[in-house]
Amino acid sequence: MARASPAAAAALGDFRRHRIGLIEGGGPGQNVAEALEAASLDEVTDPVGRTFRAFADQTRSDRRALAACLRGSRRLMTREEAAGITVPVLIAVGTKDEIAGSAPALGKIIPGSKVLDIPNRDHMRAVGDKVYKKGVLDFLSQRK
Repeated sequence: MARASPAAAAALGDFRRHRIGLIEGGGPGQNVAEALEAASLDEVTDPVGRTFRAFADQTRSDRRALAACLRGSRRLMTREEAAGITVPVLIAVGTKDEIAGSAPALGKIIPGSKVLDIPNRDHMRAVGDKVYKKGVLDFLSQRK
């Protein structure tokens, strides 16, 4: 998105759910998509899938839309593509996130990006944290 539509990426300014996984791969995949599409959480046996499904249920998310996004967004970026991003980028990550990969590693690739560590938060809980919200507001307030 940042390369194809810099204005949209600048407005969002947040790669919190992708980090180095944008380049190296990893993160949620088919197992999570299937968990999101299961009739109920009781049918989901995959531990990562259960975590994502429980979170989606708790937040009343559109599970079918999330599953479609997971299946449709599997193209990785090259390091050169990531290095070509020229808009401000905030890379926010929970310090207990074991899914998305290293935010500092991605921060070294994207010029001028800012890394925000969210203490004691995992992949699911980072966005609701006070540190995340303050960090995003601070990041956006520095844009002119």
